[in-house]
Amino acid sequence: MRRLKGEDNSFLAWESAVQPQHTIKAVVLDPGKAAEPLTFDRVKRAAQGWVDRIEPMQWQLLSPRVGAGRPWWVSRPQIDIDHHVQRTTVPAPGGDAELAATIGEIFEVGLDRDRPAWQLWYVEGLADGKIALVLKIHHAVADGTASLRLLETLYSTDPDAPLPQPRRLPMPNERRPAPAVWWPLVLRHQIAALARFPSIVARTAKVTGVIRRRQKSGKPGYAEAFTAPPMPFNEPFSAGRRFAYRRCDVTEIKRVAKTFGVSVNDVFLTVCGGALRDYLDERGQLSDESLTAVVPVSMRPAGTGDLWGNQVARWNVELATHVADPVERLGAIATATGVAREVQAERDAWLQHDWMEYWPLFWLYSRVLPILGAKVKRRPMFSLIASNMRGPQRPLYFGGAPIEQLISSGPVVFPMGLNFTGWSYRDEMAICVLTCGDHVPDPYAIADRFPGVLAQLSARADSVADTLQQADRQPVSG
Repeated sequence: MRRLKGEDNSFLAWESAVQPQHTIKAVVLDPGKAAEPLTFDRVKRAAQGWVDRIEPMQWQLLSPRVGAGRPWWVSRPQIDIDHHVQRTTVPAPGGDAELAATIGEIFEVGLDRDRPAWQLWYVEGLADGKIALVLKIHHAVADGTASLRLLETLYSTDPDAPLPQPRRLPMPNERRPAPAVWWPLVLRHQIAALARFPSIVARTAKVTGVIRRRQKSGKPGYAEAFTAPPMPFNEPFSAGRRFAYRRCDVTEIKRVAKTFGVSVNDVFLTVCGGALRDYLDERGQLSDESLTAVVPVSMRPAGTGDLWGNQVARWNVELATHVADPVERLGAIATATGVAREVQAERDAWLQHDWMEYWPLFWLYSRVLPILGAKVKRRPMFSLIASNMRGPQRPLYFGGAPIEQLISSGPVVFPMGLNFTGWSYRDEMAICVLTCGDHVPDPYAIADRFPGVLAQLSARADSVADTLQQADRQPVSG
């Protein structure tokens, strides 16, 4: 058994019928290039092989008795494969838009908590006979870094690696501990949590002092809560979801970042902010105040610590959507992320994670405060979520078929009813838009603008490069 961390548990606590908290990891490949037929039945067998070998694919929630204590993951490898592996067909002509619409439908329905926390969809009907494998897995299982590890475990960097095979004998399911074992275990965790609480309070007081000293010195901090203007996607959700994505050239993103001396994440945020600005401007909804974004940042030490679950810090930054010039917007965002990095470095980076272990108290901050604050201030706590992940650096294969596209998205969390997620793979970054369909019926009206905003930045980067070359060619006098 494995007890959920407070941060993992938060995704369960935030979940509702209109706010499922799973992520999507989709790959597109050509079954004609596989070493063996990638039929639906063969993929089902491969999925059972995954379950037999990959720990988080076996995890099922074990709810506490009479509501006391934290949920646990219990190993249940004897799954109902017909439930976990589903089949669907996209409409013609089977392009990116049709695949995106299907992913949006898959997003809408939450995962069954009485089964291991994932499903795999075998998606047919794509152009040129290609298929997609769409993995829906609960966010409580894995953050972005853990999801990257999962993808690199599910698929292979070896084009000659065969498809996984199920074990000949099924693995046994783990049973719920007897009450005589369970209750002492829960009690030990509760006593340990109480013993740590005074130090959490002391660390909170110390961080409060750091924040006040920074404010008194006039230094900027994170973007403030409840300052962004309300937008339609900040209204309460329905269960409907709309999804879109556009593929952008990673090499060009890196070139722009290098030219202007910023990070790839800064360029990603600028592309998202610029596309959203143009979308809102076209609809007469653009404000002269900047929208704000919650930007997840990995806290997982490289190659050490727990491999699964969530270890993420959250930067609150302004997206500079009120700035028309794309390069000025890029500079403003780079400044904001630089401040966020500085603020994180001078604070207790793990304090928020440790507060999540005291969920009833953290719930007041994470759920009650946004709702009450929004009613009082008439503004959302923050506008949206924007997450960028460096994906696999080597080509991946499934049964010898090269994975041609990687598409990933996280969920929306009220009041942030818009999620931008970017994952790079090989020479592309798929930038995704997830939203509630009641508020943004056509997310492609945003996503279609990504390439154009990147092209604007690229053109300005060319101008900078030309200016530097001209300066280098000038003769030196004297």
